[in-house]
Amino acid sequence: MFFCDILKRAILLQTNSLTKSKQKILKKFSQDALNLANNLLGKRKSKRLMDLHKNTYLDSKMSTSFNSQVICDVERNVVKIKGSKIKHITVKFNIPRNCKTFNTKTQFFIELGMYPRKRIAVPIKQNKNYNRYSSLINNGWMCKTYGLTSDGQIIAFLSKEDTIFPKRENVLGVDINSKCFAVSIVTPNGRVLKQTYFGKDIWVRHKKIFERREKLQSLADKGNHRATQSIKKLKREEYNFVKNRLGEIVKEITDMALKYNADISIENLKRFNPKGKQFNKEVMRIPFYKFKQLLISRCFDKQIKVNVVDSWHTSKWCSHCGAVGKGHNGANYSIFKCKECGQIVNSDRKASLSIAVKSLLERKKSSFQDITSERFFFQFSHKQVPVSGLMRSNDGFETCAVHNVSTPMESFAL
Repeated sequence: MFFCDILKRAILLQTNSLTKSKQKILKKFSQDALNLANNLLGKRKSKRLMDLHKNTYLDSKMSTSFNSQVICDVERNVVKIKGSKIKHITVKFNIPRNCKTFNTKTQFFIELGMYPRKRIAVPIKQNKNYNRYSSLINNGWMCKTYGLTSDGQIIAFLSKEDTIFPKRENVLGVDINSKCFAVSIVTPNGRVLKQTYFGKDIWVRHKKIFERREKLQSLADKGNHRATQSIKKLKREEYNFVKNRLGEIVKEITDMALKYNADISIENLKRFNPKGKQFNKEVMRIPFYKFKQLLISRCFDKQIKVNVVDSWHTSKWCSHCGAVGKGHNGANYSIFKCKECGQIVNSDRKASLSIAVKSLLERKKSSFQDITSERFFFQFSHKQVPVSGLMRSNDGFETCAVHNVSTPMESFAL
């Protein structure tokens, strides 16, 4: 094992039984920080932090009683803002210069350096969030930064060096699409151990929310105040549902990877460009990035390696004969039909299989010191069709070929 990257995680730590004087201090500090942020936002001429710092730091120092670390953190928040007004702000405090923690017999405290020569000790409620925080700290995570939110709560920003874990025998490929998460588990010799789907209920729930939002929006456009409030409530409901379901899906996927002794592979997905109202509804609302970050975090806890593979031709490659076609079958996005061998299969299931196969091919590539001097085979089909269509031409896979097997990959599925 060796270290290569930094994993990050944030946990909300709720305050416990604050006195009125502490509540007043925290409220005033948050309001002053918010006022400073909006003031700096009006003076921002570019999105370069150094320009903003150079032009406004002295004025901020003279007009407020904040210390330098707080002012600099507010400046960082202002640089990232895209709008014209800031409604909420989280001010960060770094250990040991501006923050420290300590324990009593019954309580855990975070002491914040809010003003020069003035610190306030904030007691933390010992609930599930605190237990999760303590568990991570005991497992090697470090917390050198704490944040104070606008409503007076504390956020712990944890980090840990990402460890490269040893490769497991099999590979679990995950295809993320608009309606579900397709999963395929493949062995090094091309045998499919398991294929299934997760998260079909997310799209069903999304569809109902879309229909309900359209009705409420029509009422809100006519000046109905209750409809406007219902839209805001519906947005929070949708966010919480998707967030919880993603956590459940990630747990199921990681448990399956441990059961089948498999690494996990996903595509290196990029941001989609908006292409229309219907496209935005079906694709743009899929939380690809949130799922990826949550998956990486949970895999790190369970010591599962995550491989990110190139998405080149994963939706066009035939898992029966290895040929590369045009992809989906006309208007039916969920069906893949190969023009070479005639195979008809669910496109999402086939894409997850392609991701797993590509990960295995890259694993085989890395096992050779000189790829140009070796010729290797991947066992999945009875036809002699090159699989280099799954790899870009500059990846060194010109010599890839398929070994003869009596049955195609799909027929192995359980």
